[in-house]
Amino acid sequence: MKTIMLFLGKLLLFSLLALPMVEWFDRAYQSILQLGVADTGDIPFMSAHLLYLFFVLVLATPRLGLRRRVIGIAIGLLLYLLIDRLMISVWKALPYTQKPGPVPAKEFYTNVYYMVMHWMLPFLLWIVIAYRQIEVMCNRQIQSQTVRGVET
Repeated sequence: MKTIMLFLGKLLLFSLLALPMVEWFDRAYQSILQLGVADTGDIPFMSAHLLYLFFVLVLATPRLGLRRRVIGIAIGLLLYLLIDRLMISVWKALPYTQKPGPVPAKEFYTNVYYMVMHWMLPFLLWIVIAYRQIEVMCNRQIQSQTVRGVET
């Protein structure tokens, strides 16, 4: 219980400390993403603000080594950049994206993208990077609930 409370406290602390940096990071991410794109209005997807959750999760994880944190954040950032560049290329190639107004296929495509990039990918990357530490946190929670060999 103590480890999970420490994790949640660090998660809250890093979330609050990183908030002022989100706008700066968003501009830096956009400038990297705009390299090689003629018209910046052609970029429908930019997930810099979606990386915020991933960064905070990695930074708040207890007992995660500095090397693993840095490598994990770098790989996560590169993965997000590659996915966004792929989405820009796909977005330009699809015929229904050129039509004005709401198109069902366009809406579905956009919602799936946001669901994966905003809700699934940050947690999946965090689990891949810190699976040992997450397991230790969960095992300690289970062990503290066990009394004399009987689970409560």
